[in-house]
Amino acid sequence: MRECIYCGKTLEKGEQCTCPMSVAKRQAKETRAKEQKKEKIKEEKPKKEKKQRVKRERAYKFSANDTKGSFINVWRLFVSFLKSPIETIMNPGEMSWITILIFVAFEGLIGGLCVYSALTGAMRGPISILGNAMGFGGMHGYNIIKGWLLAGLSGILSGIVMFFLYSGIFFAVNRWIMRQFSPYREFIKRFAFVALPVSILGIVSVVLGFFSQITFLLLMITGLVGSVIITYEIVKSVWYMKKPATVMYAMLACIFVFMIISLNFMKIA
Repeated sequence: MRECIYCGKTLEKGEQCTCPMSVAKRQAKETRAKEQKKEKIKEEKPKKEKKQRVKRERAYKFSANDTKGSFINVWRLFVSFLKSPIETIMNPGEMSWITILIFVAFEGLIGGLCVYSALTGAMRGPISILGNAMGFGGMHGYNIIKGWLLAGLSGILSGIVMFFLYSGIFFAVNRWIMRQFSPYREFIKRFAFVALPVSILGIVSVVLGFFSQITFLLLMITGLVGSVIITYEIVKSVWYMKKPATVMYAMLACIFVFMIISLNFMKIA
């Protein structure tokens, strides 16, 4: 048995007194406990935010600087593009320079092999390439393999140059004509997807090698049409404040300038 220290009432075990002083003391104690809990949460929140910020920075650092992470990101974006091409180019997320260059190098590689195949009429298909590599075709087979390798390397270098030329022309128009000041990498990263339709169809035609030259040419034209559509979707989302006709004519002018410069480069080469 115990008694209330305020009113002297005898209390049973576990019983709380209901006198005004006891009730007031209990309420004050509960209020202090709630305030202390809020203060604790308030103190822990900056620590939690800092921890989350550090985690995001580490994740960004991994994505931006680690080659393995970039290859994983490339594969994720490639699969996403196959499933939803327009949605992917509209919202690709963070893309490091390594990720962009891997995309461009891959597209250039396929482009170089396509050009080599179209200009030389080289035998395509995995069986023919394997036979040449194993020497079944003698020196002629080795020369074909050498041609593939040089074409691939040339395609990678050309792809990188053409990417920066193509995206650079659009960036110049965006900055100096459309008067929009998007960061350079943020603006051009979506252009890394432009040549993917050509590359995907190029893989089908070069690697499998089951098609005639006419079918090969039709596939490449189809891929180029896809690339123009993707370009339009990119610039339409960036220049959404402009009239559709202005966007279309500006895009066609950029493509025209790109083709003129590219043809002159090829002529010099």
